[in-house]
Amino acid sequence: EMEALLGGPQAASSKPLAASASLGQQRRKTRRAEEEGNTFARVLAAWNEPVGIATVAPAWLKEGVVCTEEEEECLAQLRHLASVAYSQEEPTHELQLRRYFAAVRSPAEARELPEGKDPRWKELGFQAEDPRTDFRGGGLLALQNMCFLAEAYPERTVRMLREAAPASSSGNGVAEYLFSAACINISAILVLLLGLNVTPSMSPVRSMPCPVHSVARKNFARALVAGAAAASKTPQLAGDVESSAAGVPAAEAREVLAELFSNAVFKLHAEWRVVCVRKPNATLLDFGDALSGTAVALERFLGGLAVGKDVSSPSRLFAPLELIDPAHWYTQCQNQFARCCSGAQEVACRLCAAVAQLLTEFGLWRGAAARGSPTAGDARL
Repeated sequence: EMEALLGGPQAASSKPLAASASLGQQRRKTRRAEEEGNTFARVLAAWNEPVGIATVAPAWLKEGVVCTEEEEECLAQLRHLASVAYSQEEPTHELQLRRYFAAVRSPAEARELPEGKDPRWKELGFQAEDPRTDFRGGGLLALQNMCFLAEAYPERTVRMLREAAPASSSGNGVAEYLFSAACINISAILVLLLGLNVTPSMSPVRSMPCPVHSVARKNFARALVAGAAAASKTPQLAGDVESSAAGVPAAEAREVLAELFSNAVFKLHAEWRVVCVRKPNATLLDFGDALSGTAVALERFLGGLAVGKDVSSPSRLFAPLELIDPAHWYTQCQNQFARCCSGAQEVACRLCAAVAQLLTEFGLWRGAAARGSPTAGDARL
């Protein structure tokens, strides 16, 4: 009886001990699951992080897809310029618009031009008598590019404008199109293609990648730095006083983009000629084919652009754009191949970052903790 009486309390006390041990095991399992979950989340975050300077990957692997600090600075300047909308209330914007008119017509006529609507704006290829409404899609940067085109290449600009005019389009092999409106579309294509837009925008070409692959953007960034260095040795655009915090004039970066814009307009005009030869009765409804061909040529050109250390002038750097045939099968294959190569490089960089984070979680490597220091991460890998 005594053993029975003693056994009762012992049996009763063993139940709370077993329950406490079971609760401890559950807590350890939960803690382990939470740690594993946090580990997975951190590795996944390292994989999903955009590939950039701070990405933990070999320097030779990031070289082809990641911009340097100097290149990012130049791109930031252009991104800021692309975000400025045209405002009729801003006197400098109105002055730029009158400057474009003076470049393609005459300074004397520009001085007599009334404010607001005027039928002569439609003669320059705008959609309405008030050209300001056309810049809603391109902003001030489009107007600045057009001023550069008209002032740097006056004879060629006037010739293209004359060939695109309704009065002379019947006898020169080029059907009528709105020249200035087309220039604004080209500026918008470049902004979206190079990823310079701050907010999402609709592309004039639906099939165009927005933005283009990383290798093409990296090639343009290299050209931007090299071209800006070359442009700094030549007189800058009149009235350009903007500068960055590092003291690099923003006009130099804009001039490089304006050179690419000018060559893209030349290419668009040539593509429209091709469309008119292929379709003798071509109308403005077929102008999308010329825009699409120009976008394809731009992707091919930027994807294969090789920038040397010494660039004599941005104009020579972008001149080969006109030689690209966007309808050729080789161009299509090159674009697809460049996209695949660029994507593979980005995947490899993301994989390196994820593996480095995983090794850090297991205490096998401490380099991922210094991801904010790209030099240290590159050296360790």
